[in-house]
Amino acid sequence: MTVATKHRVATHTGPKDVLTAREAAQYLRLALPTFYRYMWEGKIPSSKIGGRYRFKKSLLDRWLGKKPEGDDVSGRNKLVGRVSAIKRDAIMAQVNLDVGEHKITAVITRDALEELRLKVGDVAVALIKATEVMVIKEH
Repeated sequence: MTVATKHRVATHTGPKDVLTAREAAQYLRLALPTFYRYMWEGKIPSSKIGGRYRFKKSLLDRWLGKKPEGDDVSGRNKLVGRVSAIKRDAIMAQVNLDVGEHKITAVITRDALEELRLKVGDVAVALIKATEVMVIKEH
C-alpha cells in the first residue's frame, strides 16, 4: 500500500456526514480556491476540528438549497442566504438576506420574526413564490 493509498483510506474512516475541505469542494462542485474563498468569506459553514476545517454534509446540503427529509414544501425557488440586516417596527419586520452576490429583502410580520428567532448572521432560506416580479426604472 502506497502512502497516497493510506491517506485516501484514512480520510474515509470518519463519519460520513463530516467532509474534509477537498471532499466538500468536490461535493459542491467548486474549485478548491473558490471553495476556500467562500469559506473565509463566511458563505460556507465550517468547523475546526483538530486544527483542520471540517464540513457537515447536511449544512452543505442546506447551503445548496437541497430539501431536507420531511420538508414538504412544493416551492422550487429556495435560496439559502445569511441574514444581513433586520428592521422591525410594532407590526412588521424587514429581513435582508445575502444570497451569494445577490440581496433579497422580505417583509414579514413581527410575530413571524420572533417565532423564527432570526438574528443577523443566521442562515435562512428565502422561499420565493410569485407569479410576477417587476422593477422598472425609467430614464
